[in-house]
Amino acid sequence: MSLQIRKLSIRVSTSSGLFGVDIPFAMGLCILHADNTSGKSTCLQSIVFALGLEGMLGPQRNIPLPPVVTDRLEYEGKSYKVIESEVLLEISNASKTITVRRQIKGNQDINLITVWEDAILSHPNTSCVPRDYFVRLSGAASRERGFHYFLARFVGWELPKVANYEDVETPLYMETLFPFLFVEQKRGWSNLRNRFPSHLKIKDLSRRAFEFLFAMDVQGIATQKILLNQQSTILKSRWSNQVVECNRLAASINATISNLPSQPIPIWPPTIQPMVLVSRNNDWISIGQEIFDSEEHLIFLEAQEIPIISEVSELVNEQLQLREEERINIEMQLRLKFEEIENCRVNFGAIQSRISSLKEELSKHKDLQTLSKLGSVREIQVNSGTCPTCHQHISDSLISSQEISNPMTIDQNVEFINEQLKIFKAMGQSEVQTLEHRTRQLNVIKSRAVEIREEIRSLKTTLTSSNNSPSYFAIEERIRLKDKIRHIKSVREQIDILLGSFEPLSDEWNEVQTKLHNLPKGILPEEDISKIRELEHIFQQQLQAYGFNSLSINNIKISEYSYFPEHDGFELSFGVSASDYIRVIWAYLLGLIEVSRNHETNHLGLLILDEPRQQSAREASIEAFLRRASNSLKYNQQVIVATSESREVLDAHLRSIPHTLHRFDGRIIAPIYF
Repeated sequence: MSLQIRKLSIRVSTSSGLFGVDIPFAMGLCILHADNTSGKSTCLQSIVFALGLEGMLGPQRNIPLPPVVTDRLEYEGKSYKVIESEVLLEISNASKTITVRRQIKGNQDINLITVWEDAILSHPNTSCVPRDYFVRLSGAASRERGFHYFLARFVGWELPKVANYEDVETPLYMETLFPFLFVEQKRGWSNLRNRFPSHLKIKDLSRRAFEFLFAMDVQGIATQKILLNQQSTILKSRWSNQVVECNRLAASINATISNLPSQPIPIWPPTIQPMVLVSRNNDWISIGQEIFDSEEHLIFLEAQEIPIISEVSELVNEQLQLREEERINIEMQLRLKFEEIENCRVNFGAIQSRISSLKEELSKHKDLQTLSKLGSVREIQVNSGTCPTCHQHISDSLISSQEISNPMTIDQNVEFINEQLKIFKAMGQSEVQTLEHRTRQLNVIKSRAVEIREEIRSLKTTLTSSNNSPSYFAIEERIRLKDKIRHIKSVREQIDILLGSFEPLSDEWNEVQTKLHNLPKGILPEEDISKIRELEHIFQQQLQAYGFNSLSINNIKISEYSYFPEHDGFELSFGVSASDYIRVIWAYLLGLIEVSRNHETNHLGLLILDEPRQQSAREASIEAFLRRASNSLKYNQQVIVATSESREVLDAHLRSIPHTLHRFDGRIIAPIYF
């Protein structure tokens, strides 16, 4: 990843001729020196404008350049109307050089950028076909003809997707990254964290930008955790749906499935395998036993001839009487079971109400506990039966005060309420289980009630049929039994298929949980922590060299959460003098470049600073900073500084420092003569 500014060219057409400037930039420390209001900031802002990055300065759509290139140019006491203006910028990625052009004022849309894939400013006679791109429009960072899509690939960046405030994924725009690489004069030196374009509505913008610039794995790991947790949620849902379907099928034959895990497990089948149990005579038997017994009974019935009604009329009457008695008994059981279930629901509601009351009471006592720790005694005295004014005992009972035991303390009350909550939550869970058990019993009774009514109907039909007719009850009994066996077998087959499908779910669950377990346990991976610690060391080292004295330097750390300097857990801007905070910005931004020399990062090796000597920073401090910045030459990096420092002081600073100096004695944008 690399971006180097090779040459800047500004052209301004006026009614009196052409104005402009050409500034070549070398590697290492480059100084742009001129008096105030001479046009230094215009040059640096033109670099930003040429790259379509003015969105980093704010949401406004107007051109962020002064009137000298947009409206009226002042030169040697005369004023010239600007007719057209443009900026051309030659940039390199260390292996290839391109030239970009963007019109500032004129007939061309300012959202259009022209690119020559060659150094046409340095070599004007080069023949190269230009290509147009768009910028500051939707898709500029994601579509092929978007300039920032092109520029990101040119510098070696693959911009990630991040979440915005609407939880929709959006690109991490280049405008969010350049506040680490460019500091403009007016607002750039006020605060490290407030320089990021919040109008882009990206969540945790400064953190996401830092994580990308430092090529940190934390975002990738966080994304992995989110994806794996999402997969876990999906697997839980699929597992739960299959459990529900198994239970639905089992309920259709008055059965239940024992030992079926309600939550995913990593090994299938479990040690105690699930078993389908069918209700019979207030007991539970295996579905296999139920099928076997039913088939045996069917064989027994089919081995006998179907009797005629005259032969079994007395027996049918007896059976009808027994079924009627059983029907009455079943209906009574149904009423009782309905009452039991209703009582369960009432009890469960009462328990939930009690839990809500306890939670409210616990919240109040915790508030009192907090007030007590802070030294408050007012409400505590009232609650303890003591008047807060005269401190006499307040009796709220007819019982003698001597017979009243000492009340519990607030801490004891909190502990007691917590224990009560545990008890009532356990009672609630028990009540839910009881309700489920009784509901299953109710379904069994309902099913038996239906069977009895059908048997009564067939018995009555038998008694009202001709004496020579075969027994309707005997025929229907065989048919009913065959249908029952067929239905139970079908249900068992479907349940077996569903139980078999838990195995691949279990394998997926095991794989997902293993991946989650193998992710780093801390907030940051070791390599990311190493980068932060090196930045912290370099940062402290620079503060020492720059004469920082507002706070103890050893107590200033780089936060592993915000990635910005902190002192005792608070943002460093508090308690720091204005001049020292300028030193903080120098040390931090230059530190980012220096870390990239020893670690793999996405830093472009470029830093542009407009008037770094703010708030009357001491001359010794700025000299130390420039000396440190000049080391960028050894690593093929670039630090561009615009300054209006006095000529004598600047020359003294730069006397033994490797640098390139561009000095302008008057207006930087001046007439161009051919």
